[in-house]
Amino acid sequence: MAKTAQTTQPVVSPRLRQLWQGPLVAGLCFGLAYGVTQRLLGFNVGELIHFGSGFDVQVFPGTTLESLKLRFGQAEAEIQGDLELQELERQQQEQTAKRAEEAKAAEAELQRSQQLNPEPSVELDAPSAPSLPPASALPEAPAAPASQP
Repeated sequence: MAKTAQTTQPVVSPRLRQLWQGPLVAGLCFGLAYGVTQRLLGFNVGELIHFGSGFDVQVFPGTTLESLKLRFGQAEAEIQGDLELQELERQQQEQTAKRAEEAKAAEAELQRSQQLNPEPSVELDAPSAPSLPPASALPEAPAAPASQP
């Protein structure tokens, strides 16, 4: 017995079939207009057709920095709004603060190590042991005279 193969296709309403045609037509129109515009600009239509007067470059209203410098007599003075200079000064201040913190930390570490490991003190049993003066209190030896030929 031969069975006929039946294919099952989903039922699509005619309105759903026509739904995609509207955006397709709109997209084709926009694409065509874009292509025509690019072609016209490629032909330099602006040279063939004069669209009116262009805008002239005008001076920005206000007072220039140079005129302010000349008016107040400080043409060579530094500008306080110089961001590069301010950034450099800030970096230098941070470096000096960092160095100061490192020095304080090193000093604190040195004090801590001295407290943990005190220098051995020499105690003498005899009370009459002579003590030596510190090295800075000793007189310096005279320099040897230079030999003359």
